[in-house]
Amino acid sequence: MRRILPWNPVVLALGLALASGLARGQVPQATEGPIGTYFGRVPDPARTKLYYIAAEPVLWNFAPKGQDPVCGKTFPPALLLNRVSWKIRYVQYTDATFSARVLPEERLGIMGPVLRGTTGQYIMVTFLNRAWLPLSMHPHGVSYDKDSEGSFYQPGPGRGASVAPGAMFTYVWYLDESSGPRRDEPSSKAWLYHSHVTGDGEANLGLMGFIVVTDPARARADGTPADVDREEGVLMMIFDESNPSAVSEEEADERPPNAPPPGPVNLTWAESAQALEEGQRHTMNGLVFGNLPGLEMNEGERVRWYLFGLGSENDNHTLHWHGLRVTEEGRRRTDVVELFPGSMKVADMVADNPGKWLIHCHVAEHMENGMFTLVTVVPKGDPPVCRDPEKAFFGMPQALQTLRFQDAEYSPPNSGAAAGEIFLAGQVTVPDPFPVSRNAFAVTMGSRTAVFSPDRSGIAATPDGILLVKNLSTFGNGNVIGGRLDFELTLKGPAWAGELDKLGLVENGVLVPGKSPQVTLMVGKARHVASFSPKVAAPQ
Repeated sequence: MRRILPWNPVVLALGLALASGLARGQVPQATEGPIGTYFGRVPDPARTKLYYIAAEPVLWNFAPKGQDPVCGKTFPPALLLNRVSWKIRYVQYTDATFSARVLPEERLGIMGPVLRGTTGQYIMVTFLNRAWLPLSMHPHGVSYDKDSEGSFYQPGPGRGASVAPGAMFTYVWYLDESSGPRRDEPSSKAWLYHSHVTGDGEANLGLMGFIVVTDPARARADGTPADVDREEGVLMMIFDESNPSAVSEEEADERPPNAPPPGPVNLTWAESAQALEEGQRHTMNGLVFGNLPGLEMNEGERVRWYLFGLGSENDNHTLHWHGLRVTEEGRRRTDVVELFPGSMKVADMVADNPGKWLIHCHVAEHMENGMFTLVTVVPKGDPPVCRDPEKAFFGMPQALQTLRFQDAEYSPPNSGAAAGEIFLAGQVTVPDPFPVSRNAFAVTMGSRTAVFSPDRSGIAATPDGILLVKNLSTFGNGNVIGGRLDFELTLKGPAWAGELDKLGLVENGVLVPGKSPQVTLMVGKARHVASFSPKVAAPQ
């Protein structure tokens, strides 16, 4: 039994007070540590997949591009004024310390991490609540005992029915035969999970994700479906943003990290009706007006779509692909799939028509209000979308990265003014929002370490090099919003080039092919490790 404080003790105190008011003394508060049982027994470790997931407040932007890049539509006035709102998301971490976030899948949008396994395996999720109210994780489709149900109701709720702010609980779910696909169904299927303490309204906070279960007889060694080359996932849902927790980007940027939203505001009936209408966000994966990225595939690939619906009585959706067709649940060939609240469907396609194609809800009002984006099929002969399993499939172990280098260059001794420099461009996970100027960045390679302390403009210059934060908020308050920090780092001086030599990565000023140096980056108290494959920079 233990309790872990979120990052801000003041927030915890506020959260506990609010949680107490919400629960009215009726909701049990789970405080279990990272242990878990299935009907009283710890599952076989060899058949168990471990996950570490926190629920965390985030400032969610429904249209981060600030425009409609697909249809060129003008945003409704309410969206123009309030694209950013307080949400709570499921965020994955690498281990039980909950210090290093896993880089999220951009194409999943607001949805939480994908959990996956094959029939006969167990999923064990250690869940930490860093939000301001009691929350849980309730799965569909899989087998669980009462403690791992993740839903509060009488009589006799289980121990994981409600996890208090600052507390943790470990859920254990068994992927039994009934949770997997039948022989006459596609080789894998997906089940929703979401918070279920006070009802399905918690999905409106952003607390949802899905579990992929694959038939082991039709799976590769890594557990992915053998008859599929790529997976995609889409959630159709109208978010209700009529609550006054919605804020402008400027207001959001000025709030302290992990702060709870403002309290309720008393409105007249007419004001409430207007707020309800203006507060609707017709989203695909929590994004509107073509702002959902990453639905990309290569010509000829076999693509499996996991399709979901959540929300209220207005969430009756008809998902339509332009230029492409799917087979729904292995039975019906179509280009429109119907989705209702709680729907979970599988649709398979062959990406046989290269180009950029519209995908949207065919309900006229929903499309008019932004429920659309693009699917890209890259033609043969063009540089392909990455075929690596961690890019093509969800929830792969190789994708548990907290630091990723997208570009790396080494300037050899004969390269002029930049001789010996190492240039790195990458991404690293951070809390949301993240005050850059109040955190140090410690970079270690080999036996050498340098510390960079950026100013409010995101720049730090020392004799060891220059660090530049690329994605500061547009309002200049020194924060990064969204939980991912984009950076460029230049390490200068012969000492850094000497480290490459010590590590056996450079011989006589020339890079040794096939070797990748490892970098450790400490951001605040979180430790991130990644390797990079440098290329030789052009002489300056």
